[in-house]
Amino acid sequence: MFEGLLAEFAASAISAGIGALGAPNRVLIFAAAARACGPFDYGPGRSYPVSVNALAASLARPFETIRRQANQLIDDGLLVRGETGLSVPLQVICDPRVALMADGCHDLLVRLVEDVRAANLMLPEPRPDRVYDPRAGIGIAFDLLLATIECHHHRRENWTRLALIFAIEWANRRFAHAAGPYLAPVKPSTVARILGLPYATVSRNIEGLVASGKLRRVPEGLVIAPDLVTAPAAIDARLALTNRARQLLGRLGQVGFPLDQPARAYIGARPALPALG
Repeated sequence: MFEGLLAEFAASAISAGIGALGAPNRVLIFAAAARACGPFDYGPGRSYPVSVNALAASLARPFETIRRQANQLIDDGLLVRGETGLSVPLQVICDPRVALMADGCHDLLVRLVEDVRAANLMLPEPRPDRVYDPRAGIGIAFDLLLATIECHHHRRENWTRLALIFAIEWANRRFAHAAGPYLAPVKPSTVARILGLPYATVSRNIEGLVASGKLRRVPEGLVIAPDLVTAPAAIDARLALTNRARQLLGRLGQVGFPLDQPARAYIGARPALPALG
């Protein structure tokens, strides 16, 4: 159950980021830079520039790839370059695109906590002596989004294709939950709608994933290749993500998040699930 909720968060958070910033690579580089620089920490804000080298290492991507894509974010006003590295200052946090992504990921984290509580899964004790600052929750939401990448056994896959894998894994689970114990197929058009990506982009990348054996076509649509779901590396990756997510929920409790009444923490409202029909 918890694994399914984490898959739901991953697909939804990537979708929220794409809707705000336009592409998975932009979403993940911005999230990694924001977490390294510190504007979404609990307590007094800090600002620590981060080098392109450090970003590339944290995201397991070549330096030149991150440098080129970071330059695009700088040109778009989403990162600032200084003498000691890249930063995410106040004017960037206030950018409507960043606010859309940050608020969206925060409320997806709140939805996750709400659903964990509704399923009677274990949550840490709340800290009523702390005043919850949504800024800290945004940082933890970004950490969880990055953890879904870091812990995935296909983490070195092209980010667009990895986003497709997230969406298909979740859709297979959602449909299967209602239909029975097996992974239920999902159509490419539904995947495009879940992520907010152009159908042509989705279709082209699906072909590559099918050719590499990561996806399987069946008459009703697409499923994650079953042997990849049960492979030892996949099982280890899911366990690593589960453990990391529990650590992050513990940290959420430490910053005053109302774990006993999570709906109080929404910045906006509970996000709707993507339409699968």
